[in-house]
Amino acid sequence: MRPVRVVFILILTLIITYATAPVMAENNKDFGVGLKRDLIYFVMPDRYLNGDLSNDNLSGYNPSHTAFFHGGDLKGLTGNCQDDDGLSRLKKLGFTAIWLTPLVVQQPPTNDGAGYHGYWGVDFLNVDPHLGTNQDLLLLSECAKKLNIKLILDVVTNHTGDIIQYQDKSAYIPEKFKAIKNPSWLNELSNYHNVGDMNNCWSETSCTKDGDFYGLDDLATEKKEVYSGWAEVYGSWIKRFGFAGFRVDTARHVDDSFFRNWSPLIQEQARDAGIHGFTIFGEVWEQSPTDLMKYLRVNKLQTALDFPFQRVAVEYASASSDASTLRNLFEYDDYYTDSGSSAQNLVTFLGNHDMGRAAFLINSKKINPENQLLRRVKIAHSLLYLSRGIPAVYYGDEVGMTGSRSGNDQLARQDMFPTKVLEWQSEKRVGSPAVGKGDSFQFKAHPISDYLSALAEIRRKYPALANGQMQIRYAKGPIFAFSKREDGSNREFIVAINNSSKSQSFTIPTATKSTWTKIFGLGTWKSSSADVAIKLPPLETIVLRAQKEISETKVQIKALSVRQDFLSGFYSIKAPLVTRDLVKTEFYIQEDKSWRSLGVDFSAPFNYYLNPEEFLGKIAVKAKTTDSKGRVYEFEPITFSTTSS
Repeated sequence: MRPVRVVFILILTLIITYATAPVMAENNKDFGVGLKRDLIYFVMPDRYLNGDLSNDNLSGYNPSHTAFFHGGDLKGLTGNCQDDDGLSRLKKLGFTAIWLTPLVVQQPPTNDGAGYHGYWGVDFLNVDPHLGTNQDLLLLSECAKKLNIKLILDVVTNHTGDIIQYQDKSAYIPEKFKAIKNPSWLNELSNYHNVGDMNNCWSETSCTKDGDFYGLDDLATEKKEVYSGWAEVYGSWIKRFGFAGFRVDTARHVDDSFFRNWSPLIQEQARDAGIHGFTIFGEVWEQSPTDLMKYLRVNKLQTALDFPFQRVAVEYASASSDASTLRNLFEYDDYYTDSGSSAQNLVTFLGNHDMGRAAFLINSKKINPENQLLRRVKIAHSLLYLSRGIPAVYYGDEVGMTGSRSGNDQLARQDMFPTKVLEWQSEKRVGSPAVGKGDSFQFKAHPISDYLSALAEIRRKYPALANGQMQIRYAKGPIFAFSKREDGSNREFIVAINNSSKSQSFTIPTATKSTWTKIFGLGTWKSSSADVAIKLPPLETIVLRAQKEISETKVQIKALSVRQDFLSGFYSIKAPLVTRDLVKTEFYIQEDKSWRSLGVDFSAPFNYYLNPEEFLGKIAVKAKTTDSKGRVYEFEPITFSTTSS
């Protein structure tokens, strides 16, 4: 990004407009993200349940080795759609969306492994026979629809399986593989970068973008033939099987214009299929919000997996960091705010198939007494389910799977059905004994499963807790506490979490003079005016609901200000105000004498980051704050000019 500077700022006299007859603000924007209120279960079908023994003995099947197919399939995941361990089990656990690793036909196995995980695709129009057939996927889709569960498909656009070879620096396709990929445009060498592995490539630009991802054939995603071809390929999966969203693998490695080119084509295909709110979230392995935000704000990826949340949540749950780190994380949320973007749309998680499982990661951050691990896993999931974002739980975490040795990659992809990997039979679990020669479905009353079910139920019963508006109330030492409110509602909820092994007493401010009712967790409380004094036992969460509507709605606003943000190069526009209320602030820019929304900030401090590459020259901006009763406070516009150099 080119450096920019502010050359002129004019702040006009502040005028506060407070309507005696309440002026209703614009409705909340969901930016087309249909998964915004969902709970996602992330599953690797090969490792979930074997429902069809007839497809086991295909090439690449070796259930005693972690690098090969183990026999799980779509029939196993579907089940009888009523009362078994398939989708109906996941429905009972409270999950409303299922994210499946890629289902496409994989490259031929090697002596070192097979594409059981789905990321080595060659035929992108059909289901891999190890997992079943296209008809099996259709039956899974029909069952999901019956159970009101959305399906999310993991898709790969950056690369294909490793078919292209190199002689010195010349790329070629071996004769026996010249037509292995489907559709046929994937067999054209000209549609690839052909510059070798990304860790040692000969690209004149970026090896991260142009190099083969650990040897997998890197596509020239900037070419129209490629991004249009991918739109047709994955659009067909939407139309045939009714997927509600895509998770895009290796989204950090495609060209910077890819999502601006590809996503509108996918959205058009989804609308044609009658699917509205189709959600595209990318795997952007960036652990800093200021790095992650550019993929959303600049590259126009709709939303992404929240790696910064994962890092901080695991640290907090292990007590290797305190609540102030969580406060810092959520205060960076303003970087994501735009007319088509919001931190509420980020897909949050604790562990995955690459980095490892939640319990393993929590345990590896800090040495704590072994008898604390279950409770630490629980408070991590409380934060996941009840703070902002769209929670995703990795399969097997709900039955206490951990991991051994490094705990990541292949060692985080255990079988739910009886495993033949000896190491997994004796592997330690959280909340239950080692699985032995049994399966993970034997734990019908597992403490983690029960906890997740209870969290899911309060999210269902009280929508404010399901990714509603969130305002941090207290973040000191081991205590992290925040209020939640559903837009359009005047009822406040309090969530408080203690990551300490000792009881903690604290007092938090709220927006409600009321008595409170506990709806989840453990602890005691006493209200005085609009303050609530809480005592939390060690490693516990409590959720309180106000008996009365929000009462503290006074809002005092100050003047807008603007400065250049040194971390991003964007312009930081601040809308300072003082209130206890759960308010929201919408920012606007003037274009052709009318005002266009820049985005809505749902929690203090209220801030918008303006991209100078999108707005050059003289600019006028304003903001409006809406309180919980729908009354609007309007900040006087300010004007400033930007130049690039």
